[in-house]
Amino acid sequence: MKDVDAELIHDMQNTATVLHEAASQLHENRTTLPPGVVAHLAEMMVRRSDMLVRLLADLSTSHLAERDELDISLKRVALADICQELLAERVPGADAHITVDVAPDAVVVGDPVRLTQVLDNLVTNALRYGGPNVHVSAARAGSSVRLTVSDDGAGVPQDLVDSLFQAYVHGKASRSHGGSGLGLLIVRQLCEAMSGTIEYDGTQGTRFTVTLPALPVPTAEIGADVSGAGHSVAFWHTEDRLTESVVSYVANGLAEGEAVLVAATPDHLRLLEKGLGAVGIDLAAVTATGQFMLFDAHALHDELPAFHHIDRERFDALIGKQIEQVSSRWRSFRVYGEIVDLYWRRSEANLALELEACWNELRARSPFPLLCSYEVVPGENASPICACHETVLAA
Repeated sequence: MKDVDAELIHDMQNTATVLHEAASQLHENRTTLPPGVVAHLAEMMVRRSDMLVRLLADLSTSHLAERDELDISLKRVALADICQELLAERVPGADAHITVDVAPDAVVVGDPVRLTQVLDNLVTNALRYGGPNVHVSAARAGSSVRLTVSDDGAGVPQDLVDSLFQAYVHGKASRSHGGSGLGLLIVRQLCEAMSGTIEYDGTQGTRFTVTLPALPVPTAEIGADVSGAGHSVAFWHTEDRLTESVVSYVANGLAEGEAVLVAATPDHLRLLEKGLGAVGIDLAAVTATGQFMLFDAHALHDELPAFHHIDRERFDALIGKQIEQVSSRWRSFRVYGEIVDLYWRRSEANLALELEACWNELRARSPFPLLCSYEVVPGENASPICACHETVLAA
């Protein structure tokens, strides 16, 4: 057992012991205790049980994060909404004051529940241990948003700074509040689970700054979103038209805070990257945060077939498993693929249609928007392809 677990268990045992003793007194002497004593014991039981619940919740959250099993559901989140909802419930003490300055464009890709946990922890710490003036601010900085919680207190003791985000770090003042010693560790773990970071600055009071991925926002006009078309297909005969359609599809998804999975050829990926850059979306940034995921269409084209048929087990292992992982982490996502087109253009129509059937079976289990594309020459019969899709789009 780790030392930090042993210390936390010790705290929980102490809390449970006090709770047990109060309950025993009420049970054994309920008919003889004065009303004031009964009220005191009842209040103590509520307070101690609340403390025990918090300790267990913190321990559970930290252990889940360590095992990469933390429940995360990423989506578009306006920090102004999170701050307003949380701070509306706050009633600072008579000498405390909270100010909020959140820019309208402080919109991130994150989990609203986990973001509330992060902000609640930081504001609670500031009110408990910091100065009377607490300030919450958030602003966009390039491809990130910086959320800051600061106060005008004395700051964290110097001997704790280096270990501030580790487990079971307590200052003298914090022990009296019955905290788990895991609060800032959990904040760091939650930030990292959302592809973010947290830093401490004690040069002027206490300042914690959380950096999170900003919602990608196109700076130029993009086409209408066709994700509502379900499983759709776009036919194209020039790469310019293809690029325009795919850029619109991908950019709309990213701007909605969705994950986007793309299975494209290297040549088309370069066109997509250039097209996204032209509308103000940095492909490298959204790739780094996991919002954009790329598959090599050529590699999957070679790996999926076995004995001239699509191997469904390989499809599930190479694609289905990835879709399952994405759906467990993102509130919504969309997929673009052109593997089918590689089969079609190489006169392997049976493989294209079998792969389309695999996609349809996967979407039946867990619906998501899917756009496929095919290069079709004028006059070519594409009716078998149309029959596999819910919507046909011109590209």
